[in-house]
This record gives sequence, structure tokens and C-alpha cells, in this order.
Amino acid sequence: MTIVELPYHRLYRAQPTYRWWRPLVAVLMTTVFFLGVSILVAIPLFIVLFATNAIDFLSPTATDDLVALISPDMARPWTLVFGLGSIILVLPFIPLALRIAGIRPAGLRVNILHSVLVQLRWRWLLISFIPAAVVWIATFAGQLGIGFAAGEQLLPFSTDVPTYLLSVLIVVLLVPVQAATEEYLYRGVLLQSVGAWVRWAPVTIVASAVLFGFSHAYDEWGILTVMVMGIGFGIVTVRTGGLESGIAMHTVNNVAAFVVTGTGMFGPTGITEDTGGPAGLVAQIVTVVLWVFGVEWFARRTGVERRSRIGIPSPSAGMLPPHGG
Repeated sequence: MTIVELPYHRLYRAQPTYRWWRPLVAVLMTTVFFLGVSILVAIPLFIVLFATNAIDFLSPTATDDLVALISPDMARPWTLVFGLGSIILVLPFIPLALRIAGIRPAGLRVNILHSVLVQLRWRWLLISFIPAAVVWIATFAGQLGIGFAAGEQLLPFSTDVPTYLLSVLIVVLLVPVQAATEEYLYRGVLLQSVGAWVRWAPVTIVASAVLFGFSHAYDEWGILTVMVMGIGFGIVTVRTGGLESGIAMHTVNNVAAFVVTGTGMFGPTGITEDTGGPAGLVAQIVTVVLWVFGVEWFARRTGVERRSRIGIPSPSAGMLPPHGG
């Protein structure tokens, strides 16, 4: 038995049956499942919208009207269920995509997307919420302070309270799974697929971050802001050897963003294309940098495993030598 030590982004190579095309199959199958789920979820929605004449599909503004109607909005709880739920439904298909691609270390029935230990490290996941929450709250408070110093004022609380509380409940229940799903897609399948072909981690991190950014329907500043967060997620994933810290921060960020915007005190109660411009990008960079350092500190203190310890029967074609990566 040979022990192969690899960083997280190279874990696809820890299998005797590795071939260059397997990561490509994994990405293609994941994409097919994602699009398939999106279509299946959209069909009943379109039927309802057509039957109720909620949207004039022959209107030149039909696309904009549709986006405005179904975009997650804390004032319309059903949009949260639809938007978050359509992403969550993809989660069970991700391990199926890997199985179809034949990606299993040493042929075992395990999911190597979790971490270098091929399992979700629950203790580390819970610890990871500490730097995520502290950094988010601190940077948000800083932005508020700067805004108040510049003379900005908060708007009145505009959302109906029972509706707001229902939306908060939906967000708290669904966002953790939605955030995890996106991490398994972008920092799991995509990052590891690129990492199977490219040894240098920054290439895999940037590639997954770019696609992560363009998957969001924001303006150019918003897309850049999401890319910055995606880079942070990728760095932490590689540095800590798993998805746990990214899931924690993704969850904290999304829950807090929904809870704050849902009050209506900062503008629209739902997701819009306008995401703050250059100021929002700078704030995101500061948040990500502080968070990455915070996670690194906790990782060192807790001794998180950063590299794999996967045993293989014997070296074979397509395998990296021990300590490769």
C-alpha cells in the first residue's frame, strides 16, 4: 500500500484509474444535471405564470419582467423558496456526476469533494463559522460607520413584519444547503477538475472564481465582487484542504445579506443588478482578506489536515508519484 499525499485541488489524481478525460466528464455531467434541474423547476413556474397572465410573454420587456418577478426577494417569500430551492435540488446529483465519471480514490465509494480526508469535517465546519461571522459583522459595521460619517441615512423598515420573519426562517433553513451546493459545484467539482490538469493552485482558484462570478446576474462591479469572494473561497479551500470554511463563510454572507436587505432600510428588499459599485468591491476585498487570515489562524491553532493521506494498492499509469502535487 502506497500513501499518496496531495493537496485538495489535486485529489482527482489519487486513483489508480485516473485518465485525463474523467474530470471533463465530471464537469459535463454536473452541467447537464444543473441545466436539467433548472428546466424541470422552471416548467411548472412558466405554466403558472402563463395561466395566470402574470407576465405578457409577447411583450418586449418580458425577460426583464420575468427576472424581476422571480428574483429572490425578502418581501416575497415564495421567490426565496424557488431561487434557493432550484439550486439545492442539484446537490444530490453532484456525487452521481462523479460516479459516472469514475472518480473514486482507490475505487472506494467515497466523495472526495468534501476534504482531503474524503469526509466532511464537522468540527472544523463549526469552528469555521467563528471567523466568518466575526469578519462579516466587523466589516459591515465599518461600512455603516463610514456611511454615517458621509451623511448617509437609513430608510424606514419597509417589509411587513410577519412576511419578513417568514422570509428569515426560509433563509436560515435553506441558505446553508444552497451555499454548500455552490461550494461543491465551484470549489469542488470545478476546482478539482482544473486541478487534475494544472498543478499550480492559483490557476484552479482563479478559473473557478471567474465562472462563479459570471454565474451571477449582477452588473460588472457585482460580478467582480463575486469573483473576489470566489478567489477567497478557493484560497481557503486549498489552504485548509476542504470545503468547510468556504461553506461557513458562504452561509454567513448569504444569510446576513438577506436579513439586512430584507428590512428595506438599505434599498430594495431583493437581489438587484446594482451591487454597490467600486465601494462594494473594495469592501469585499477587505472582507475577504481579513477572513482568509482569520481562517488561516484558526486552521493553524486546530491543526487542520491540509493534504490527503490516501492509500492506493500500487502505483499505476496516470498516478502521481507519492508526495506529488
